[in-house]
Amino acid sequence: MTKVLIIVDMQKGFKSQENQHIYKNINKIDFKNYEHIFATRFINKKSVNPNYQEVLNYNKMITAEDTELSQLDCNYVEIEKTSYSLPQKALEDIKQIYENSEDKEIHIAGTDYDSCVLAIGFQLFDNGLIPRFYRDVISARNVRIKLDDFEKIYTKNFGNNCFIKL
Repeated sequence: MTKVLIIVDMQKGFKSQENQHIYKNINKIDFKNYEHIFATRFINKKSVNPNYQEVLNYNKMITAEDTELSQLDCNYVEIEKTSYSLPQKALEDIKQIYENSEDKEIHIAGTDYDSCVLAIGFQLFDNGLIPRFYRDVISARNVRIKLDDFEKIYTKNFGNNCFIKL
C-alpha cells in the first residue's frame, strides 16, 4: 500500500476544456490503496502572497465558488495553499508519515503539470521523497506545451519511471 496520494488543485475555477479529462479520471483512482489522501486547494490571497496579483496580474481563484474543490469520492485532508507548492506545515506532516519507512514514494494527481504539480514534485523530491505522477490524471488548464513534450522534463528530473497509470 502506498502511504500518500496528493490531489493538486482540482478546483472548479481551474477546470477548462483542456483538462476536463482529469476531472473525469480523478475518481478512477483506487483510493483504498492509500493510507493518507491530501487535496490541495489554492486560494489567491493577496494579503498572504501578493505575487500572483501584483507580479503575474492573476486575479482569479479568489472567490469561494472558484476555489471549491471538485467532487472527490474519497476521504481526504484538505490543504489550503497560497503558492505553487505545499505549505511548510503540510510538507512536515507528510515527511513525518514517511519518517521510519523505507518506502518514500508519493503519488500525485491534479492540475497544472506545468506549475503546481511540478512545483510540488520538486518540493517532495528535494525533501527526500519520490514523487510519482498519474499520467492520465495530470493536465494543464491552458495547454501551451502538451504533456507528451513535458514528459521529458518530468523524466529528466524524477526518473524514467515517474509516471504511473490508472
